[in-house]
Amino acid sequence: MRKPAKSLAAVVGTAAMAVGAVVTLGSPAAQAATVAYNVHCTPPSVGGSPFDFQAQVDLTVSPAKPVYAVGDQVTVTWNWKAAANNPSGVTVNADSVQPFGTVNVSGAQGGTVNVTGPQKNASTPSGQPLWLSTMTGTLTITKPGAINLSPGSYKNVAHQVGTWETPCNATTTPGVSTTLQVDGSILPASLGVSRGEVRPGGSPFRITGANWPAGGAAPAVALCAADGTACDPAKAPATGVAVDANGALTGSVSIPRTASEGDYALRVTSGTTSLTTPLKVRNNAPAWADPIQYDVNCKQVTNGANYGWKPEVALEVSPEKAYYNVGDQVTVTWRWKQYPRNPQMPLVVLLADTVTPTGVVKLSGAQTGTVTMTGPKKNPSAGAPPAVVQVSDMTGTFPVTANGKIDLTPGDYSLKLIAQTSPCTVVGTPGVSTTMQAGIPAPPPATLAAAPNPVKAGDAVALSGVNWPQVGAGSVAVQLCAADGTACDAAAFSANTLAVAPDGQLSGNATLAPTAPQGARTVKVAIGTSSATAPLTVDAPAPNNRAVTLTPNHGPLGTVVTVHGTGYAPNVDISLAGIDKDQQPTFDLAFLKSGPDGTFTGQITVTKAQTDQIAAAEGTDITKAVAAKFTVEGGGGGNTGGNVEPGALGFKQNGAPTRIQLSPITLNGKPQSMDGKLNQVVVQDFRGGTLGWELTGQIGDFTSERNGAIPGAQLAWTPACAVVNPDSPSPVLTGTAGAVSGARLCGMPAQTTPGKPSGGEFSGDANLSLSVPGFQLAGTYTATLTLTLI
Repeated sequence: MRKPAKSLAAVVGTAAMAVGAVVTLGSPAAQAATVAYNVHCTPPSVGGSPFDFQAQVDLTVSPAKPVYAVGDQVTVTWNWKAAANNPSGVTVNADSVQPFGTVNVSGAQGGTVNVTGPQKNASTPSGQPLWLSTMTGTLTITKPGAINLSPGSYKNVAHQVGTWETPCNATTTPGVSTTLQVDGSILPASLGVSRGEVRPGGSPFRITGANWPAGGAAPAVALCAADGTACDPAKAPATGVAVDANGALTGSVSIPRTASEGDYALRVTSGTTSLTTPLKVRNNAPAWADPIQYDVNCKQVTNGANYGWKPEVALEVSPEKAYYNVGDQVTVTWRWKQYPRNPQMPLVVLLADTVTPTGVVKLSGAQTGTVTMTGPKKNPSAGAPPAVVQVSDMTGTFPVTANGKIDLTPGDYSLKLIAQTSPCTVVGTPGVSTTMQAGIPAPPPATLAAAPNPVKAGDAVALSGVNWPQVGAGSVAVQLCAADGTACDAAAFSANTLAVAPDGQLSGNATLAPTAPQGARTVKVAIGTSSATAPLTVDAPAPNNRAVTLTPNHGPLGTVVTVHGTGYAPNVDISLAGIDKDQQPTFDLAFLKSGPDGTFTGQITVTKAQTDQIAAAEGTDITKAVAAKFTVEGGGGGNTGGNVEPGALGFKQNGAPTRIQLSPITLNGKPQSMDGKLNQVVVQDFRGGTLGWELTGQIGDFTSERNGAIPGAQLAWTPACAVVNPDSPSPVLTGTAGAVSGARLCGMPAQTTPGKPSGGEFSGDANLSLSVPGFQLAGTYTATLTLTLI
């Protein structure tokens, strides 16, 4: 008894072809044009009368490139193409005049570039042409698209028996001298919060970001579930949220007191840009500018009598950041929420602007010490005690010197009235007003658990854990290692469905390969820089107790053989197949199911003279199959006959080249498509059986020589399939128009009419279309399209 050969599995054919696409900007390197425009110049009093002049200037840029990228820095050069006359009544000395100018930037990016030149000129008599030096400045490119450069106003500064300026202001709008083309590599927008954990009803926190679309409506803010759904703007009231001309996002957000504790996502939307960032809402979140009321014991400024008081203070820190670094300089602001008492004796009023406050903020936790606070001598007049005095808020600074949580607590303060001081000393322990986090805290380690344990090779292992970075299925790496964690092998797992939810929980199954090594092992999961291991024992695979008997086990062609099997899995598909001496299938096939006890009885007809065995497998898994010997006997009795041998299933491309060329496009800021045609494929099915087939496509991402990328999912096709051999017994199925990856181009249904074969010859064509966004790195893009016949 022998196992059937591997060719019991379905026959698979593949073909790969390159798909090329060209994205161009259609413009050469920028060429400078001379711009003539009018200016009005006003010399100093010793230099003559104001005059008008037509300036002639061109602007060049270096380095000169056909296409620039966001982030490039270029040098802009102002070249004089005509000189103005020296309007003064004296000779301008050599190397005495220095020019300063302004280049106007417009189009995709706005602003100005300041340019200046060296103090270098020829000696120029009165009324003669005065040539100024060439000026240069630098421009940093921040936006994609067309950026225009135009000359603007300028001035001459003469250093000759003093310093004399002659401004020349443009009186007309200068034309464009140079246009820079900047590719569509738009930097992704970013979103951050100053605090990742906030209290319901607590102080507002700041939101920041970069590369947001400028010039549109104010961004909208909402609080969402942790997975980004169920967003509600009412749960995240925002103030001052805006995007400036450079794409910087700023604003403040509050979480209402009615908000429930939980893990959320804060969403900000502006036009088509929408980002979320995690936000934890906790009743015990670290304090930030929480008002603290505490007891102090104070002395009057005149007779030193003591009195008690309960000031209320909130401590703010700036800049407000989620995490500070050692070395950061922090400014603390002491905000009076309830002012101190007038420190004068009873019946004595307080005059305006006579009280100077000083105080101390206490640091505790990772960093200890105090911060000295001072405020200006500015207050309105106040009535006699116990009236309060509205003294100024105070500020102080300190450097961060240690990583960890740093608590800020209000402490002693003093009120200086002209030359007399009223000290107020803390009684008890004030609460913490603000908590800072210095250094990013180490995240909790990822965990991993495997079940069941032990397992057998080929089994599915359920893996779970917490504290993992969120990724989807197909992005988790899993390996089987030795017990000490060494000699890890990804091939020991044949597949996995592992994924991580937004809350960091890992779940899914990893299936051990049939050849996975046995014994005490370790399973390892890695996602980015996070990894964890769990012990796993792999036992020897269950013994193959499968057995089949044939009745009869010999006979002439046409013999109907009853196959009885035991030891199979219950209620699974069973495939019966004829096998020749070379362990190749004869394509005598039959299909049935096993019973609840793992047994089955089925029939198969032997029609091939080369039949040597009949095999029975669970599905088409050759590792779960056994075979029994069958002997084909001669016909005798004067009967005549012959063998009809099966042919092949395959496809070819009729001599067409394997490269597909898509039509080029020129970027214009709007989405476009590059179109082409699939080289015709011809499928031939000469197997003489009853099975069908499918021809499917798979495309990788398009990449360019400049590391540009267009997702392969953006390539779509419109299939067109036809029967090309009129004698074909089967029809052809045409795939649906849509994305290429994983989709059917053509197919042939299985034959269900008894005694009738399937098969034939068929053609497969398709129109291709690749969607390209409005802004994309220019270049030549290629990808590999793989067709698979099964």
